[in-house]
Amino acid sequence: MNSNESNNQEININENNNKPKSSFKEKYVILIVGAVLLLGITYAIQNSTSLFKATTATIKIDEEAYGDTEFDASNIKLIPILDNEVEIKSDNVIRIDFKVGGNQENSDKIDIIYDLALNELELDCDLISPYVKWKLIKNNEEISTGSLDYKFDTIKDGRLVLTNTQQDLVAYSEDKTDYDNYTFYMWLSDNCQEDLSQCKNMEEQTNLLNKKLKGKIEIELNTGAKLELKRYPSEELNKEICNE
Repeated sequence: MNSNESNNQEININENNNKPKSSFKEKYVILIVGAVLLLGITYAIQNSTSLFKATTATIKIDEEAYGDTEFDASNIKLIPILDNEVEIKSDNVIRIDFKVGGNQENSDKIDIIYDLALNELELDCDLISPYVKWKLIKNNEEISTGSLDYKFDTIKDGRLVLTNTQQDLVAYSEDKTDYDNYTFYMWLSDNCQEDLSQCKNMEEQTNLLNKKLKGKIEIELNTGAKLELKRYPSEELNKEICNE
């Protein structure tokens, strides 16, 4: 071996000695971190099914019990009335009675909740008014009330939610006796809710007569925790949602 080869060999040995060596502890830590990550991913996959129950489980209502909830004001003589006469003046009020219960095919392993909403609303702009009122009765108890006024809530895509809180869907029963019974009322509210001879704030309401108002009540099903409804009043009328 000549002197050059000897010097090169010494340089290579020194370079190898200067390279940092992975200690046993470092390798051990890497193995532990990898194992923890693997266990975490495995746990997430095994427990992720509960997150997708709402999309895979069957959730439907008993359509036979629900019936027809469409309405059209052209079939009713809507005129301003006193609010306390709503339940007795059937000729001047939109009234819809319906039952809500679960479908026989629903899974019994999940809790189903729902909202009730007006959908496919078609109406003239004059009826976006505080004098077009509605209320919702559930099992003989009033659970929500409101109006079509834009200062009460915004109608979006022909939709207005009726329930302030999501409701529990009762399980299917063949005799349907356990289902929830609903009555929906909509009417023109007289601006003077007192003795007419004593009324000091009478307003002209002929603009509310003979106007287009139609739609239907729909059930919007969901699963999970109940949510309180947040309404979104508007500062001015959006005429894109109604007919001028």
